[in-house]
Amino acid sequence: MSKRRARRRTNDDDERADDAAPSRGTDATDASTSASASERSTTTFERAYASEDELARARAARRRLEEARERARLERIRACERVIVVEGGADIRAVRSKAGLGQDRAKVIAVRHRGAFRRRPNAAWEVKEERMDEIDRLSEKYDAPIVVLFDCDTAGRQLRNAFIRRFPDALHAFLGVRESSAATDTRWHFKGNVGVEHAEGDAIARALDTARPADPSREVFTREHLIDWGLASGDADEAWADFGGVVERRRLVGEYLGVGDCDGRQLLRQLNLFFSETEAREAIDALPKRGEPIPPKTTDGRADAGARARLERDDGSHSTAEDIDLLGFDPMAYVPPGTAPPGFE
Repeated sequence: MSKRRARRRTNDDDERADDAAPSRGTDATDASTSASASERSTTTFERAYASEDELARARAARRRLEEARERARLERIRACERVIVVEGGADIRAVRSKAGLGQDRAKVIAVRHRGAFRRRPNAAWEVKEERMDEIDRLSEKYDAPIVVLFDCDTAGRQLRNAFIRRFPDALHAFLGVRESSAATDTRWHFKGNVGVEHAEGDAIARALDTARPADPSREVFTREHLIDWGLASGDADEAWADFGGVVERRRLVGEYLGVGDCDGRQLLRQLNLFFSETEAREAIDALPKRGEPIPPKTTDGRADAGARARLERDDGSHSTAEDIDLLGFDPMAYVPPGTAPPGFE
């Protein structure tokens, strides 16, 4: 009779043997654990503070800290004089560094932020509602008026119209071309480029201090005023030829006031919305007299070195702004409705 071969011991067998065998020290561990739980249940909880007085002092210190933080927050709100809205980051830096308006005195926000500033299919510039809502919340938080400071060009005028509709009580500050033009060519802009970033600190501060609300119902100026001043077409258009012509005079008045190049209807609306008779008279008085040269039109805020086409000389070097002026027209200039661009008459 053959012997039966012994069965091979497996890991399962070892585990069953371990389960069956009494564990060494188990009873002692259970006993100590039970004793510890009993002690915890019978002893009081050791608090972080040794006495009630120490706890009261800690709570009082915490209250004082929270009250100090709240006072600092309210002080920041009271110190904020206005919420200034500009177009881009360079304008923010100009308002803060040149005009000396720090974080405590004003909140400066740009509409050109992560796609918030866009051009509609009809070529008008606008700000998305999300950015408008953010500006509204900022004004409510600091209980401060909104002050709009945009470039002296077509885009700036269109953006103002959007703010008039959304924020009727907003204040509008203006910088004329004579105060906000680049004096020299730079890496980013040609000489004559118009923008808040090019203005001096005194000019920015003056513009902000003289900001005024828009009044859509005001009718101080009429088309007859523009005709008398040589700013709109009339029976005596030829009489203004020696003074630069109606179109050039109207452009210079718009650039002086800070609303950019306008046609007659647009200029009349801007005058009634924002400007006094004294300011209008100052702009008229600043126009060239008979026989004086007409200042050339400067570039608008979009005609920077990155977007404006450069000419190439035969030797391969780039042209300057003066060379582009030899074209006889500004390819980025505003063209009033109903008027053909230069070269397409």
